[in-house]
Amino acid sequence: MNTPDPEERQPDISVVAPSEQDEHTRTRLLRAAVRVFDRKGYAAASVREIVELANVTKPALYYHFGNKEGLITAILEDAAREFMAAMERATARQGTTRDRLTGLYDELNALFVEHIPVVRVAHSLFHGPAEGVPNFNFSVFDRGLLDALCRIYEDGLRAGEVRSVDPADAALALMGIVGACAAHQMHPEFPPLDGSRLHRVLDIVCDGLLVERREQGER
Repeated sequence: MNTPDPEERQPDISVVAPSEQDEHTRTRLLRAAVRVFDRKGYAAASVREIVELANVTKPALYYHFGNKEGLITAILEDAAREFMAAMERATARQGTTRDRLTGLYDELNALFVEHIPVVRVAHSLFHGPAEGVPNFNFSVFDRGLLDALCRIYEDGLRAGEVRSVDPADAALALMGIVGACAAHQMHPEFPPLDGSRLHRVLDIVCDGLLVERREQGER
């Protein structure tokens, strides 16, 4: 059984200055926490390091997040909300199946690049030891992406733009591109995939799923 670190014990939040109760302080704490968690890992990171980097007091952290677990949970929940909003925009986008898939991957890749430290933190928590991991449903990301891809593919089926295969199977094939992008973004020895290469990879997969124009013309 782990013994709580004395410095992580929650102080009296009644001493939090009004200047540290605003949204700006909350944002600074989130950004500082991401940097510390990314550099040291969640388990090894301390409240002291986070508040020093954010230039706030410990009570301010506890006022906004309750404890360190509340802080990492807030980071993950913010990431999940932004990710799901991107998936909703992608499924609402108009155009052909190929256009919509390309738009989804462009937006997802841009989001990934902008928040790579958060992605690394989430990835390390999900794949690391189960002990001490915050109570967060990490499947929200894969399920959200799978659902968006299925919805786009089902629309393509109704429009006669894609081959008649199980949309869930097609979505799994398309999700493989996301895995490859993630590996290239996070692995220090792989060059990140730029937009043009991402489009080429997507075209290879789409060419096997989309109905050829000549086939559409014969109907």
